[in-house]
Amino acid sequence: MDEIKIAVAAANFSHAFPAQMISCLQGSVKPGQSIIQCSTAGMADSEKDRLEKILEKNSPAALIGICIKPDAATVEKYLKAGAPVILIDEEMEGASTVTTDNFAGGYIAGEYLAGSGRKKIAVVSGRMRIEGGFNAIQRVSGFVKALADNGLTMPEGGAKEVVSYSYNDGVEAMAGFINEKREIDGIFCAAGDMCALGMLKTARERSVSVPADIAIIGYDDIDVAKTSRPALTTIKQPIEKMAAAAYELALAGRNSAGRPQKVVFTPELVKRASA
Repeated sequence: MDEIKIAVAAANFSHAFPAQMISCLQGSVKPGQSIIQCSTAGMADSEKDRLEKILEKNSPAALIGICIKPDAATVEKYLKAGAPVILIDEEMEGASTVTTDNFAGGYIAGEYLAGSGRKKIAVVSGRMRIEGGFNAIQRVSGFVKALADNGLTMPEGGAKEVVSYSYNDGVEAMAGFINEKREIDGIFCAAGDMCALGMLKTARERSVSVPADIAIIGYDDIDVAKTSRPALTTIKQPIEKMAAAAYELALAGRNSAGRPQKVVFTPELVKRASA
């Protein structure tokens, strides 16, 4: 019996969420199955070319994309080959989606910060005006709705977008808020926990007390969120369950590539010391 190969693609597996997700996906692999890991950023080939080469060379049984949005033509090529496409934290016609309710996650964060007495609450998100901005748009929309429901609006200059969801992005975002003297007293880091950890670093270096001066909430609940200084309050995504659902769809959908599904998990607030 031929080995079942599942292609798993992300822009960069060194980032925290894709790294934890691929680790969980690899834990789902059974005898007779394997994962082909594909990074789509930082290469001469475009994402489209890279994904289509994987299809032509390896004939995977399915494609799982982590926070990427393949173009319609690429999705169609996979489906015609009988290989379903499953997108984690993204949506695309013809593809299945596995995600948490990002709008609800943003709302939970905004509601908690407003409910704790914060009045000038900022947000740091991924880019929202690009292909692949699905989770950023949803999280910020939920956050803004929560502020409105509590009689608040974001302060001037209170929204920053970052490129890579990275630690360094967080370092720079927090430095920007401090340098601009925005008098922010709460931040929802919709760009993820790793970005939030960079913000904590800058706060420590600039003698900004967290949470006394600024409360910070991250997103994802990656492992290192528990051990940061201070430990990071965050919106938890059930990463293990998401990975298991995506892998199950990849296997189950090999003979039903034309019937995409959507699996949505519920996020939850994990209270720690940063907010």
